[in-house]
Amino acid sequence: MASVASAEETSRPWPLSRLDVAGAFGDIGVLFPIAIALISLNHMNPTAVFLAAGLAYILAGAYFGIPMSVQPFKAVAAIALALALPPSSIATAGLLMGALMALLGITNLVTVLAKLFSLPIIRGIQLGLGSILVREGLRLIFGSKGKPVLAGTAAIASWEIALAGVAVLLLFLQSRRFPAALMLLASGIVMGLLDHGRELHSLGAGPLALDFLRPNASEVKRMFMVLVLPQFALTFGNSIVATENTAWLLFGARANLVTARALSLSISVMNLVAATFLGAPMCHGSGGITAHYKFGARGSKSTYIIGGACLFLAFSGRGAIVLLRLIPVAVLGVFLIYVGVQHGALVRDVVKNKSSILIAASVGIVSLLATNLTLGFLVGFALQGGLALVARLARKEVVALR
Repeated sequence: MASVASAEETSRPWPLSRLDVAGAFGDIGVLFPIAIALISLNHMNPTAVFLAAGLAYILAGAYFGIPMSVQPFKAVAAIALALALPPSSIATAGLLMGALMALLGITNLVTVLAKLFSLPIIRGIQLGLGSILVREGLRLIFGSKGKPVLAGTAAIASWEIALAGVAVLLLFLQSRRFPAALMLLASGIVMGLLDHGRELHSLGAGPLALDFLRPNASEVKRMFMVLVLPQFALTFGNSIVATENTAWLLFGARANLVTARALSLSISVMNLVAATFLGAPMCHGSGGITAHYKFGARGSKSTYIIGGACLFLAFSGRGAIVLLRLIPVAVLGVFLIYVGVQHGALVRDVVKNKSSILIAASVGIVSLLATNLTLGFLVGFALQGGLALVARLARKEVVALR
């Protein structure tokens, strides 16, 4: 009996594939740099930041059943970093956004608003976000954060690391045995060990104590104007409408639970919970779903893996920053560029329609130049209305001539 049991155990497939693991880390080029910045510059508690992200990933995977992305609010993070806002202000913005998303989801007003986003506008938002990701990836490589890695006495420049990362990515892109994302991540960690390996002795053990949000009226009013309003349209356009569209595009009927209302309520819950212990405000993202998918994720297993990794970092406390510093920013830049190209390429299904590609291109270009998806949406919406009006007048003129 023992031999039969052992034979069955050896023939039983391993519950995780390499692609499950590789796809799990497909979106770290967005999650990790923003998280590190908020922890380092805004003094957010790393345990709170990664606890919120880990719980959100695991719960989203359990409900939606596909590799659902979880990302910090980009507009909130950018403004908070620029203004050096304290953790309480950032968490207050998350609390307000959570309440707003709950209102939209419970009343189902979110479904009504989503109808304002036509396919060309959605593709334009995806093109704009993809372009922004490519630009930010290039900044990580060539900007001030792109520091050389010291390997012994030799200094490897950031662009050389990026070039090597691209070579690794292309070499293993079609491999199922050695998934490209894992090979790229492993290569980056090896380089990081050469440069920062001596810092591993400073790893802390155990989580940091959590603090809790005590909102006040003046901070609530200020954060609504400073952080929530700039973030809202970006969240609605990318994290709800474009995410729903991308999920259906990539996973078909398997994404039947990914609706505008469900996404709104999901974003609400994750932010209301995170805000209570001063975690970073978070959302889903269409680019993140693309990232997980393109690097091999096909089910919720990948979401559990990255969620578990975030929880590990949460319980590492301050040591989480030391661990994350092992990944050179140039490698994160390569992740961002690849995901940006793949996400922007979703526009290809509207290129044959002149008016659709004009609207999508306008939204994408304005979003990139202004780094503002809200402005891109408004331009696309106005252009779409103008083109519809011109077409209607033309039809009336044809009818009159008859």
